[in-house]
Amino acid sequence: MRVEDLRYHSKDHQWFGLVNDLYPGRGVELTVEGDQAPEGLATKLTLVRELAADLDDVLEQLHQLAYHKYQGTQWAKPLADIRAMYFLSSVTLKSDNTSWWLVLEPEFDVETVYNHFLRFTMVKREIVWTNFARDVTA
Repeated sequence: MRVEDLRYHSKDHQWFGLVNDLYPGRGVELTVEGDQAPEGLATKLTLVRELAADLDDVLEQLHQLAYHKYQGTQWAKPLADIRAMYFLSSVTLKSDNTSWWLVLEPEFDVETVYNHFLRFTMVKREIVWTNFARDVTA
C-alpha cells in the first residue's frame, strides 16, 4: 500500500492523503484522525494496511448492502451491475482506531436514480450504519 501526499491538518486533527493501490484503477482519499506525532500515525497506517488486506470482504459487504437497497423496487439491479456502478472513493479511520467511514461513489455514467454517494460506518469489520434505509444485513 502506497500513500501519497500525506499531510497533517492541525485544525481538523487529521492526516489527509491518497492511496493509489487500495482499489483497482482508482485513487482512494484517505483520512486518518489523530495527532501529528509520527509514531501514532505509523500505528494507524498499520490499521489501514490491515483494511487493505480485508478489502475484498469489506467491499462485498458494501456492495451487498447497496444491492439490497434496490431489491424489491423498480430500480433493482443484479449484484454484478451494482459492483460495476459504485467504486470505493474514500476511507476515514476515526480516532478510536476501530471505526471507519467508507464511501462508495457512483461511476460517471450511471443513471440519475443511482447517482448518489453511499456512505457507511464500519466498526470492527461490521457495517453499523448506512446513509440509506436498510433492513437486510450483509
